[in-house]
Amino acid sequence: MSAVVEVDSADAWQSVVSSCFVPLACNDVEPGFSGRMEHTQLDDGIAVALATSSGHSSTRTARLARGAGGDDLHLSLQRSSTGTVSSGSRTVAVRPGSVSVYRVDAPYLVDYSAPHQQQLLVQVSRSSIRLPNGMLGEAADRVALPRFQEAPAARALFSYAAALPEAESSAEVATVVRDLAAAMIHSAFTNAPVTPHTTAGLRHTVRQHLRDHARDRELTMADVARRHGVSRRRLYQAFEESGSSPAAYLRSVRLAVAAEMFSAERQPSGGICAVAYACGFNDPLTFTRAFRRAYGVTPREWRAGDRGG
Repeated sequence: MSAVVEVDSADAWQSVVSSCFVPLACNDVEPGFSGRMEHTQLDDGIAVALATSSGHSSTRTARLARGAGGDDLHLSLQRSSTGTVSSGSRTVAVRPGSVSVYRVDAPYLVDYSAPHQQQLLVQVSRSSIRLPNGMLGEAADRVALPRFQEAPAARALFSYAAALPEAESSAEVATVVRDLAAAMIHSAFTNAPVTPHTTAGLRHTVRQHLRDHARDRELTMADVARRHGVSRRRLYQAFEESGSSPAAYLRSVRLAVAAEMFSAERQPSGGICAVAYACGFNDPLTFTRAFRRAYGVTPREWRAGDRGG
């Protein structure tokens, strides 16, 4: 179930946050406060929300924490502005790209008093994800996890949460979000690949990796499989359900990057060959043929403004 609520007062924001997640006490707010909550409850144990607000701070007091009826973790990506998150004896500074984790059954303080705040949040029951209690406890004790830009598993979770696929049922989406959340937490404790258990989770994670490395001309599917701790066969099986393949997906990403470069107001220098190489193609002729199949015109025609029918 999804809901979007907009408010213009601290009391209303406190009510919205408390009803979507857990009861909080809203402290100082900026004059002319406004807030917007986009909240999706996927099942009884997991929810996703995008919270956009003016500056404020909120406290989960010890009294409120003692009355907690669940064992949820908050996994939060700071998308804009700065602040701090405090839980137990730890206080961590957050800025765009920071990932924080804290428990709802323990007191915490989020100080988002700087203006133009936005957080993407996943709230998940600890008992519903397949990780040892010790690892979950240590993750919460750390408060901060590796930054979004530095952690592929964090990018996979939050990119999926930001664009919850509408074609799948809430139960299917909840399973994938839970799987990616577990992979993100686990990855903070090991240097080895952490493979999502679900096929959709693996496919999304690999797609994220292919987007991140699309310009790498040396990238092979064997490298991708090894990076994710799976066989090439398992890698291709993960894409079969979507009617594609990892190689085809990578090619489409590279072509989209090229089309964007050709469409830019400031055209890239060096001609078609330079763009082909910059987008991960080893052969300009192969690039031109693939571009024409995808867009119906050659790169030169696209660059000249002919975008086909």
